[in-house]
Order: sequence, then structure tokens, then C-alpha cells
Amino acid sequence: MKGLPEPGGPGDSPDLLLPGLGLEAGPDPVVLVLGTFPSVIARREHAYYANPQNQFWPIVEALFGIPRTLPYHDRVRTLNERGVALWDMVDTCRQEGSMDHTIWQPVLNDIAGYLKAHPAVRLVAVNGRTAERFLKRATRGKTLPDGVRIEVLPSTSPANAGTRPDEKLRRWSVIGAYARPPVTRSSQS
Repeated sequence: MKGLPEPGGPGDSPDLLLPGLGLEAGPDPVVLVLGTFPSVIARREHAYYANPQNQFWPIVEALFGIPRTLPYHDRVRTLNERGVALWDMVDTCRQEGSMDHTIWQPVLNDIAGYLKAHPAVRLVAVNGRTAERFLKRATRGKTLPDGVRIEVLPSTSPANAGTRPDEKLRRWSVIGAYARPPVTRSSQS
């Protein structure tokens, strides 16, 4: 798109409008995981939670048995098959570096519209307090569908070193309670 630099490239400066990654979802998600905005590493890799210090994929591995060593697209596909979608609150913004507090001029994704268009979503798992603040801003004055639970979870970011990994896993286990059972693939064609 015009005006948008290559993500995670040398153009990451506060003067440029940076694009997020876009929605990663299957046809009928039941869980929507909402982060804030991808890190420089995630933008460069075109992959959610690509920073090896981020605890998201280790948590997914512990909850769903999806090995964090699988290629990114295989992890996402398997997570999507379980009904879990990945997205960020911020569609585009200006930012220097990766820290949430350096985001400014954010353009927020239409979460309320997405939830109305995807009535199977029963849980919105909000990855951290900054994502929560953006969610509140994006949904202010809007009605969310009945029966959608909003759960603010501890950030999986390496910047959230104050919460122990076992506590993050315990809190994040809520997404396992809402996700679909694993898809079994027959060995026959």
C-alpha cells in the first residue's frame, strides 16, 4: 500500500506509518486472541509473536500440543483449526522500536464489527493491558454481541517479566477451555 514501508525494515522510524500483520483466522473462530501491535521482529518475519523471548508460542505448545518448532504457517493453521484466531488491536501506527508505549497515531481494527460478523466467537483473549486500553477505545459506544467473554490476560511479551511463566500459562489456559477439539487426520486418502 502507498505510504506503508516494508515492515520491520530499516524504515522503522517514527516518521513512517507502519502496517500490522492482518487477521490470521479460519472460517469459524470461537476464540479471538488480540495483541497490541507486532514487534519489529514479528513485522520482519511476517509472523505473530516471532520474538523468541515472547511466551505466546510456548503457552500454545503447553495448552494445545502444537510444537513451537513447527513452521509458523503450520502452527497458525493448526491453531485456526482449533478455532483460535490471531489479530492485533492496531492496524497501522507510527512507532519507533517494539515497545507498546512508543505507539502513536494508531488506527484501530474494528473488533466490534468483526465480532458481529463472526457470531461463533465466544472468547476474546486480550494479550496485556495496552491491548485492553485499545480495545476499550475501539469499542466505546458500540454494542458487542451477547455471550462474548472478554478476558484480559497477562502479556506474553518479554517486557512483562513481572509475571512468572507458570502464572501466564495458568491464566492463558482459558483459551483451551473455549477452543475446539483437535482435528484428527485420517491416514487414508
